[in-house]
Order: sequence, then C-alpha cells, then structure tokens
Amino acid sequence: MKKFEILVIGRNVEIHEVVLRLINKNEAWLATGALTDEEVFAICEAKSFDMVLLGSGIAEESEEILREYFNKLNPHLPIVQHYGGGSGLLYCEIQQVFEKI
Repeated sequence: MKKFEILVIGRNVEIHEVVLRLINKNEAWLATGALTDEEVFAICEAKSFDMVLLGSGIAEESEEILREYFNKLNPHLPIVQHYGGGSGLLYCEIQQVFEKI
C-alpha cells in the first residue's frame, strides 16, 4: 500500500515532533519534517510529497516564499494550514485533502 507523503513545516521543535508522531501513527501516511526554509528546499530536491502541512509560527514572509516555491514546484500540491487543536482536528484536516485526491 502506497503511503501518502506529507511534508510538515513548523518552527517550534516540540510541537513539530508531536505533529510528526501523530501523523506517522496512521499507517497510510508518512510525515517528513522541516524546521527551516532551507531544510524544505533540500528535502524537496530529493523527494516529492502529496501534501504540505504548514504549522503555526511561520513568519508571513517565509510562508509567502514557501507557498510560491510549492506553487512553482507543483501547482496542484495541496497546502494545508494547521493551527493546532489536537489530534482529531489534525487527522480531519489531512483526511479531507486525501479524500479529494
């Protein structure tokens, strides 16, 4: 079974680790994390993703750069803004995207 590849971008290390752990609990999903824009660019050179999850704490300027980068990389790549709210909300946000694919 192919796993849906999710790139998780965040700035808070502790929250980032929790989100990665929660996503990877689902057997159908595989999360890769990045804490800086530079990490994002390096990871995306080596791997493609089915979805990008943007965590809170990303500066507006950085988010604009990332969105522009992903739009050029793949204009159909879903980008989801995740503000927190627990694992139920996180799973729902991701599941809604993958149901459309």
